[in-house]
Amino acid sequence: MGGGLLGNLPMLKDFSAARQSSFDPSGGNADGRQDWPIQPGETRQMALIEGAGAITHIWVTIASDDPKHLKNLVLRMYWDGEENPSVESPIGDFFGLGHGKYYQYDCLPIQIGTSHALNCFWRMPFADGARVTVTNDGPVACGAFYYYVDYEQYKKPMANAAYFHAQYRQEYPCTPGQNYLFMEAKGRGHYVGCNLSIHNRADGWWGEGDDMIYVDGSEKPVLHGTGSEDYFCGAWCYGPAFSNPYFGCPLRGEHARNALWNVYRYHLADPVPFTTDIRVTIEHGHANDRNDDFSSVAYWYQTEPHVPFPPLPAPDERLPGEATVHSEAGATEAEELATAMGAEEVAVQPLGGFGDEWSNGSHLWFRPDAPKNYAIPVPPVGESDAGAYKVELWYTGAPDYGTCELWVNGEKAAAWDGYDAGGVVRRKIEFPITLKAGTNAMELRITGKNEASRGFMAGLDCYRISRM
Repeated sequence: MGGGLLGNLPMLKDFSAARQSSFDPSGGNADGRQDWPIQPGETRQMALIEGAGAITHIWVTIASDDPKHLKNLVLRMYWDGEENPSVESPIGDFFGLGHGKYYQYDCLPIQIGTSHALNCFWRMPFADGARVTVTNDGPVACGAFYYYVDYEQYKKPMANAAYFHAQYRQEYPCTPGQNYLFMEAKGRGHYVGCNLSIHNRADGWWGEGDDMIYVDGSEKPVLHGTGSEDYFCGAWCYGPAFSNPYFGCPLRGEHARNALWNVYRYHLADPVPFTTDIRVTIEHGHANDRNDDFSSVAYWYQTEPHVPFPPLPAPDERLPGEATVHSEAGATEAEELATAMGAEEVAVQPLGGFGDEWSNGSHLWFRPDAPKNYAIPVPPVGESDAGAYKVELWYTGAPDYGTCELWVNGEKAAAWDGYDAGGVVRRKIEFPITLKAGTNAMELRITGKNEASRGFMAGLDCYRISRM
């Protein structure tokens, strides 16, 4: 007889089915325990199971006046009396509902029914007891919390079974210069997938970042992908929202600032084993050139004990803030020079992912691989406009930026070091220049780099010129 769900159905079973639920013990109909709301700060025990077994299904539906309850209600699970949870996540994210929002989708391990029905079919074995809790980190009581925890009870523990783990992480925004970390673990086990929620902090496509998975102490990725939507089994920046058994994009935003996305990839047919350790990461943009807001839940099985998870972010930090566009009053955007520059390595780069400081959310980006001079076009100056001017120039600093000089009519007018060890930052410099009637020559010279810098790049945000 064939295997699988249907093929194994006729086979006699060696376990007993059991359930712990929120049913009203009085015999009434307050089965979401409306008579006993989960108060702010309270931890409610959903299930306390003795002996050996495996949780096979969890169903939850919630009625709450807290608009952020999917982020403020935290699900935790403990196996075999352990002190530190093996599962810890805001309840929405655990069920693949990012950004504190409901949307319907179907995959094999998680299925969201219409009218806010949350279902999980991850198999979660235990040898000597299990405990499932929910904590209300929100500001108001949760009026109704309906649930089933269905499980199988065994006479003895499953042989050679690892323990289920799920961990929530977030970075608002992603850390400049380093990959986003889905999970890391020590011990023996196998990684079985993740869901990722993205909040675009700038216009454009978030998904050029490669997935990189490091296994058993490897210095280089053992699995190195070609792009974010490629890892999540999509292509070409995705079409409409969809959900499939192993992968999907159930929340599909636009390629615009403040758009919201959610994607998932579950390695049910192709788990990634590890013997000693594993790190699952992904770039945020190509070579981490975007700093959008990422949050995720990773799922894996491993032997115990596991490394304790870092503390969850505070409740008011679990949703990203709106990305806004700053405009420097009276300034001219350097990006307006992009077309006239005529150099392939000069382009407009959105910077909303690095913060809201840059005027118009972007800068003019210079990407030479060695020192180089760039002629900056200057409109002809009339007789009445010739003379001395004060220039306020806003520029970008970063770990791979070079040393720069601005020359006007053969004289050095300003100089700065674009290197910044702390990340991508916006700076300002003020200096005088003299413009003559007619044609003026202006150059940006990238002269070299700080010893600590990794490159020769430069960025100009905007400038303001006023008569002296």
